Amino acid sequence: MGEFVFSFNGTQFRWIGTQLKDERWSINSLFIGECPQYCHDRGLCTVSGCQCAIDYSGTYCEKYVGKELLPIWFNETFDDGSGEGANAPNLNNWMKLSGDGHIRHVCDENFNNNTNNYLSGQALHFNAGCGCGQVEAITRELNISQATTISFAFHVTLEDNCLFTTNNVTVALEWTSDEGITWKRLITLYNQEHAQFVNMTLPTEMKDLAENRTSSGVRFRWTQIEHATNDLYWSIDNIRLE
Repeated sequence: MGEFVFSFNGTQFRWIGTQLKDERWSINSLFIGECPQYCHDRGLCTVSGCQCAIDYSGTYCEKYVGKELLPIWFNETFDDGSGEGANAPNLNNWMKLSGDGHIRHVCDENFNNNTNNYLSGQALHFNAGCGCGQVEAITRELNISQATTISFAFHVTLEDNCLFTTNNVTVALEWTSDEGITWKRLITLYNQEHAQFVNMTLPTEMKDLAENRTSSGVRFRWTQIEHATNDLYWSIDNIRLE
């Protein structure tokens, strides 16, 4: 049994759960306070309001005032070898990678012509049953003001990635504009026993946010939303925001 207890102004909050051997659970982005919008997770909530971190300002730290421009385009193929080490992704594109995320070559001998162009070369793989906490990949902040679509390849295999499986891994693509305080679902992905190509139009809500771009950017994340057996892997590849 796992338990986490937190005290705030004389009040105790408790998270408690049971899990099987070698399984773990975690909490993230905990906020208890009175600041509207939680200071967008970019500042400290005080009795005087939000004290914003460097590069952010505004009543609720919603404005990005840093000198570095946020990227307008995102194109990640995992083939350029720019990461630190042969199996490491380019961390300039990613804010967080967790759950044994690593790069390796995909197996294309079983792919049909409709998907082979989208899952090729190297891809970012995750062990779905690693027992290592939340399994996810989160991009850096992006300026989506000129983008209209996001596309990527998704695949579920066994540890030998030339072997397909009927077992399922459920992964969600989500987005946030407040540093992960709230995540909004774009699509839920399931194993279809072959590599999938996804091409989505960005939602109106996200585009409206971009048109009033006084706030900072948007992050995307691919996150596994249920536990899976240890021999299952899922991968993403050829991610494009354009």
